Amino acid sequence: MKLAKRILPLLLAGLLALSTAACGGNNSESSSSQSSSSSSSESSSSQETSSDESSSEASEQETNDSGYENQVELSWYKEGITGQEINYDGDAWGQFWQDKFNVKFDLTAATMDDSDWNERLRIWINSGDMPDVAHWGFNYGELADYARQEAVYRFPDDWKERWPNVAKTQAFVPGAAVAEENLGGTYVLFRSIFVNNRPAERLSYHALLYMRKDWMEACDVEIKDTYSPSELEEIAKKFKEQDPGKVGSQLVPISIRTYDVPKIYPGTVFPESINIGDGYYKDADGKFQWAPADPRTLEGLKKYQNLYQSGLLDPEFYTLTRFEGTEKFYIGGTAGIVLDDGMGYMIQSRMQHGLQTNLGLDPEKALHIAQLVGEDGKYYYRQDMNFYGSIIFSPDITDEQFERAMDILDFCSTPEGQEVCNMGFEGEDWERDADGEYVSLLPNEITGNAKSILGSKYPSADTQFGGVILGDDFQFVTPNYTKETRDTIKKFYQLRDEISDDSSLLPREYDYEFFSSRTKTQANMSLDEEYAQLILKEGDLEANWNAWVKEKMQLVQPLLDELNAN
Repeated sequence: MKLAKRILPLLLAGLLALSTAACGGNNSESSSSQSSSSSSSESSSSQETSSDESSSEASEQETNDSGYENQVELSWYKEGITGQEINYDGDAWGQFWQDKFNVKFDLTAATMDDSDWNERLRIWINSGDMPDVAHWGFNYGELADYARQEAVYRFPDDWKERWPNVAKTQAFVPGAAVAEENLGGTYVLFRSIFVNNRPAERLSYHALLYMRKDWMEACDVEIKDTYSPSELEEIAKKFKEQDPGKVGSQLVPISIRTYDVPKIYPGTVFPESINIGDGYYKDADGKFQWAPADPRTLEGLKKYQNLYQSGLLDPEFYTLTRFEGTEKFYIGGTAGIVLDDGMGYMIQSRMQHGLQTNLGLDPEKALHIAQLVGEDGKYYYRQDMNFYGSIIFSPDITDEQFERAMDILDFCSTPEGQEVCNMGFEGEDWERDADGEYVSLLPNEITGNAKSILGSKYPSADTQFGGVILGDDFQFVTPNYTKETRDTIKKFYQLRDEISDDSSLLPREYDYEFFSSRTKTQANMSLDEEYAQLILKEGDLEANWNAWVKEKMQLVQPLLDELNAN
């Protein structure tokens, strides 16, 4: 389709899109209430693994025999790879992909902040100038608009037969089928979190508490697996009063960014208050309600404000970017408690490596990892939708470019592709022991400016273009993380499942999340930002909250009426 044919309606759609916060931060943290159909697909997928692999290998052999006659250049937009030189000609890992698929990558990097990653992409899409392949945080309302305006590529109807390994990954994301049915076709690939190595039946968000163990011991704090908000406050008070790290005026007892503080308050008081990012949930009668207007949210906000005003929460929390709060822990050494990703890269590559390299501390003595729970000992949040971000394609991508990109993604979704993506090359970077377990042949250290062990040898691996299976899945089997790290991650996934129920680990509201209307777009807001502004605002919090609810309900009530009429 020609640009002139698209540009006017896109500009109109863009006015709405720019006022809508993309889900990159909020919805990407999404969750997966595993429906019976999802469970069924997982079971059947496991039974069909060997046949899928066989057909994949046969297909790959055929492709290799025929080769790719024409070299294709793909412009590819990817978040989370900033700060590194992108050079796929510089090492064997990057060259492997170029040689195998006769492709040249033109990678553009973005940070993981919505204002950079998703906002740039919105501008490109609305101007008809998006890259061939783009990672996107995903927002269903925006996707529906893009699909209507033909602003993103619609997959051919037979794509699942052509690229079965990619199709298999989508079966583990319940929302994929919902989006496809609602839109009448496929316009997006969800980046699955777990496909081959699911850690628990009900999936939860992986955020963990990272605490200075040496400070805790100096203050006679009990070391255990879970801490409630009141316990965290008591620990933070001891840090503040006793300054066990001797950091003086730079001491920050708790350093957590705006986006994550609501997981403590009001989330552990009333989990619906942070449900699906903007607080909509179904009550016992099956009717949608807006949790921020509930007095229980106000109760949680009062605790939030007290945490801040007491000097326990970082005074700069509302200005912290993605990793700034956490970096005060493992780089600056001034923070005592942080809340961040409970993944291998965070535990081993940032926390353990950072404490040792930046602060000269022994991680065994300085780092304690725990789970945030409510005052009743339950885990509170929402079930995970089993994806983080998505991949969309330009409507102007050629058939050859699309097919080459999908061939790459399909290979990445095979066992062999996962091994190359996560460990490098068999016989050179890893091997299997007598029991069939992976054994790394790489030095167990991160060197130079690398972000990972694999990146220490192959810098291009730290700027990986990214497939449709996230590294979360392979982190349970990769030898590039220690067994202790792998076991820690799995332990907390299983613990969250054990200490939660449907009243604390909330099911997804697909009827809301995959609902699109002008009313919903107008009512959209970022609750983390709204809550922060409320607790920082001068005057009485309750009076400010009442005025805020009254103002917001002018937009929210029409949406509630629309949702409950369906």
